[in-house]
Amino acid sequence: MSVNIIGDFLIENSRSRSSKHVSSSILLVYKKGKGLVKPSGDIVVEEKEGSPTYAKGRAKLIKVKLDHGDFAIYGWFVKNYLNRVKGYVEVFNHKGVLVFKARYSNGVLTRIAGDSVYAWLVRVFAEAVRLDVYKTRLGDEK
Repeated sequence: MSVNIIGDFLIENSRSRSSKHVSSSILLVYKKGKGLVKPSGDIVVEEKEGSPTYAKGRAKLIKVKLDHGDFAIYGWFVKNYLNRVKGYVEVFNHKGVLVFKARYSNGVLTRIAGDSVYAWLVRVFAEAVRLDVYKTRLGDEK
């Protein structure tokens, strides 16, 4: 059983000085047999202070430990003053290789890179964080 440490994921909640833009990001880990879990306890290897995208708020950089068959799913989103949300969702395998990347813009998830075999992880992530999705173009549609 190989255990790999991947990381420096920026986990943040910040807003601009005028509060017109809000940036947030989240990291979830898909553990084989357990499903999606928030990284905590024995999964997190290192946690240090990071710099947020905007002036107000806080951020931290974390490294996680993944077993064979686990995936790290990272989402980063920005909301503007018109309540439009844009961002992306990235899926990393246990070796730290980016295997799937999807763009999120105004309720539409679109595949940018990677094999569409991993699109189900993006769907599970979107459901877990209650992302408002009304259309998907992830490559695994029937």
